[in-house]
Amino acid sequence: MIKMIRKTVVALATFALMAAIPAVASVEMNTAVQKVVIEEDEQGNNVRKLVSADQVVPGDTLHYVISFTNKGANTVDSGSIVITNPLPPDTVYLEGTAQGSGTEITYSVDAGGTFGRTTELTVLREGERVLAQATDYTTIRWAFKPALEAGKTGDVSFSVRLK
Repeated sequence: MIKMIRKTVVALATFALMAAIPAVASVEMNTAVQKVVIEEDEQGNNVRKLVSADQVVPGDTLHYVISFTNKGANTVDSGSIVITNPLPPDTVYLEGTAQGSGTEITYSVDAGGTFGRTTELTVLREGERVLAQATDYTTIRWAFKPALEAGKTGDVSFSVRLK
């Protein structure tokens, strides 16, 4: 069972990396995935920690970080780095967890066919068009707005729950 779970985590990390192909050849991407656990500190407060995702089970929360680095000698133009990442299979996006400094974040509910802000996306539910919920999202897109100088890095992130 543990071997199968490890294969799932590797597959999820690989899926995210393949989906995060940069728009510019001189930008290198790297995806890391960790499991989120809640532990109690010495004062009795719940503290969120990131640990190895070697062993996961349904219901666990996974946190993805996609880092990008300008490996070229020149500055990458403003707005030319766009990361489009389908959500891993058998997961549900956790609302409000997509982050990325200097980015415009949009979502898709149709496997990347169209993108919009959370207030713009709708789905058909019981014959009626309604505002999409985080559980309807299939893909996340980050458009990095600033220029990225040679040697500089950035990152984006999101969290999901395993079904």
